[in-house]
Amino acid sequence: MGPKKKGKKSKAELEAEKAAAELEAERATAEAEKKRVADELAAEEAAKKKKEDQIEYRTDELDRLKKSYETMLPIIEKRVVKLEIASLQAFVPKMREMCISKLDKATSNILQNADKHLKDGGEGKAKKVEMCERSGNIKVGMWVNLIRKDKFRFLDLDFKERLGMLITLPKNFHSLEVAVRGVHFPYNQISARFGTKDLVLGGVFQLDIIHLPPMSKKVKGWVMRKITEEGSRVCKSNWPIGNADGVISKAAAKMKCCITLPEGLVVDEDLSVKWFHPVDGRWTTEPIEETEYNMETRELRFTTVSVGSIAVVQDRLTDLCFKSWSLSPLMIPGGGGCVNYSITTPRFVVTIEASSDGLCRLTSPDHPALAQLRAKRLPPGDILYALKSAGINLLPVDSDAPTAKYVDAEVNGITMKDKDIESKLNEEVSYLSTSFDFLSSRWNNGLGAGKACVQVKETDAFTGGTDLVDYSMCVVEFDEQSSSSQDAPGVGVCVGGVKCCLVNSTEGPAFRSFGVELVDNTDGEVFFGKCLENIATKEAMDRVRGGEMDLLASTVRCLLQLTRPFSFC
Repeated sequence: MGPKKKGKKSKAELEAEKAAAELEAERATAEAEKKRVADELAAEEAAKKKKEDQIEYRTDELDRLKKSYETMLPIIEKRVVKLEIASLQAFVPKMREMCISKLDKATSNILQNADKHLKDGGEGKAKKVEMCERSGNIKVGMWVNLIRKDKFRFLDLDFKERLGMLITLPKNFHSLEVAVRGVHFPYNQISARFGTKDLVLGGVFQLDIIHLPPMSKKVKGWVMRKITEEGSRVCKSNWPIGNADGVISKAAAKMKCCITLPEGLVVDEDLSVKWFHPVDGRWTTEPIEETEYNMETRELRFTTVSVGSIAVVQDRLTDLCFKSWSLSPLMIPGGGGCVNYSITTPRFVVTIEASSDGLCRLTSPDHPALAQLRAKRLPPGDILYALKSAGINLLPVDSDAPTAKYVDAEVNGITMKDKDIESKLNEEVSYLSTSFDFLSSRWNNGLGAGKACVQVKETDAFTGGTDLVDYSMCVVEFDEQSSSSQDAPGVGVCVGGVKCCLVNSTEGPAFRSFGVELVDNTDGEVFFGKCLENIATKEAMDRVRGGEMDLLASTVRCLLQLTRPFSFC
């Protein structure tokens, strides 16, 4: 029997195959669609990831630029400020020289036309040329000896009413062809020109004797004046001027001066009046005699046999170095912050109250001359400069170190703290000053340039003033010079190279040497505040970290930077 012939598929089979083919096609389409969607999602995910990476990169770049900007901005600002200060400082002497030049030009014009300024000298007296002017705080008085027949034993040039100065000339002036000019400058133009470091109080009194130019002549109704080559210049003369024999005695050459000093000067009755020697470039008392000062009227009287610059001069180190200093926060009812900064100098206890608005107020000393200053609220730099102008210099500079002297020290000269040590202390102490009391230490000046110490305790100003907490001793030093670094030389140094730590040492006489042993449960830290966490309450640290007193801390830091107590106390 032969093989069975393959027959035609049934309709059901054909429909089944068709359905299977359609199903397979749909599955393939679905798979293709699924793959397409997956590819699109993958592409979107990749694009999203790329975008996120770009955003992250740009964010990192912005953060880096921001940090770089934040780091560089203070440096740039300081450089700009220094450049501006340098520019202004260079401009000030030029302005003062221009002022003197204008003054000489005006004087020359008056002398060239002196006959036009003749005034009636009063009943029984000859006419005279005498005038006084005041522009701002610059005062000028002048007398011209045109009529030399008017003999006198002494001649008073009285400018007290308008200018606060009286000059008494000896009799030998009546025969001299000169003018006498007295000028009071409210500033010290000598230091800038000659680099002197003396502290001038109340400005400089300039006494000049000026030769007269050829006088005018009247010829047939015409007035003839000789025009000289000097033009706007004046010809100043030394004093004494020789007489016919070429000699004038010292007694005969004495000029008496009476000057009313400006208000607000802290001076003693035994103040020092000096004349500036233009050749030697120094202040000297040699030609000044018979000095008297009335503190009630502020009248200064003296005699001089020399003309030129005369002033009340004080040693700029009179209130340097400091005997002690302290910082203490105050509780102000109704909110706001305040810190008292007190400096004890060899003469005074100076207390400055720094407020959270960035201004300061002088609260002591209670000297009558400082009454107006105590009534003002000024930025820290302004109030310290005002004190210096009044005669209390709390603004030391590096060049003061070789000649400065600690109280009761046997020799002059101090060891300045390293700039990094000073900067670290200024930053840390000012930051903590809103919650902690600080007090100077007798050990500080003997620790050398690379180490400093200060006493610190949590303030009791916010707890009723119980004063039950003792001071702790904090040391700030270079990490590489510390005992811990020497004991473990391979560990490296802390960030910034300067560290802070609390040590077992006090001010008491029982401690004959400075202790370097760390307080229990403490260690050397980069930040001062970290050292205090183990001995301070949470409330004290919260006040520091609150951030509301940033301007107050900045004001205190400015006071510390300017007065430099860590080097000069």
